[in-house]
Amino acid sequence: MIRKREPRWQSAAERARVAAELIEEAESLTETSTIASPADVARAGLPPPITAQLPAPAPPPAPAEAPAPAGSVAEPTLDAALAADPDNVPLLVERAGLLAGATHYRAAQQDYERALRVDPIHGEALTGLGVLLSRRGLWSEAVPHLRRASEVDPGRAAAWFYLGEALNHVDELEGALAAYERAVELEPRNTRALYGLGIVLDRLKRPDEATRIYRRSREAGGG
Repeated sequence: MIRKREPRWQSAAERARVAAELIEEAESLTETSTIASPADVARAGLPPPITAQLPAPAPPPAPAEAPAPAGSVAEPTLDAALAADPDNVPLLVERAGLLAGATHYRAAQQDYERALRVDPIHGEALTGLGVLLSRRGLWSEAVPHLRRASEVDPGRAAAWFYLGEALNHVDELEGALAAYERAVELEPRNTRALYGLGIVLDRLKRPDEATRIYRRSREAGGG
C-alpha cells in the first residue's frame, strides 16, 4: 500500500505543537470575551459600573407678573365702578348686556330697569330690556319697551327687528309687518329681518310677496 505523503511540517511533533497553540489561543479568547459578573468585579477589586441617569427636567418657571408702573392705579372692575357710582347708566347697560349674555336674566333685568329709572328714554337700555324679555318668552311685556325704543331712537335697526319679532308672537301682524319693513330699510341685508318679514307676509296670506322676500333673505345670506 502506498502511503499519502504528508507535508514536512505535519510531522507528529509539529501537529502537537500547533494543537497546543490553538488550545491556548482559544482559552485566552474565552477569558477576555466573557462579560464580567458583579462577583467577578468584586473579586478583581474594580470599581462598580456607573449607571447613567438623566436629571429630571426642571419645572417651568412661573410667569413673572409685570410690575405696575410707578404711580399707576389698577383699573376698577365693573362691579366696583358701579358700587362707587350705582346710577351710572352706561355702566349699568354694559353690565346688563354681559349678564344677559351669560343667561343671568334676572340680574340683567334689574340693571336695565335701574338704568331706565335714571334715564327713561335710553334707547339701548330700552332695546336691551325688550330683547331680554323676549328671550324669556315674555313677548307682551317686551312690546312696550321695544316700541318705546323705536320711538326715541328710530335709527336703531335692532329695536325695529325685535319689535317685529314680539308683535308677530302676539299676533299683531300689521304692526309686525311695519316693524320688519323699517328694520329692512335700515339694514337691507339683514337676513333675519327679511326672513321675519317673509313669515308675516305668509301669515297675511300674501304668498307671492313672501316668496320674493324669502329669496332676498337667501341671497343676502349668500345662499
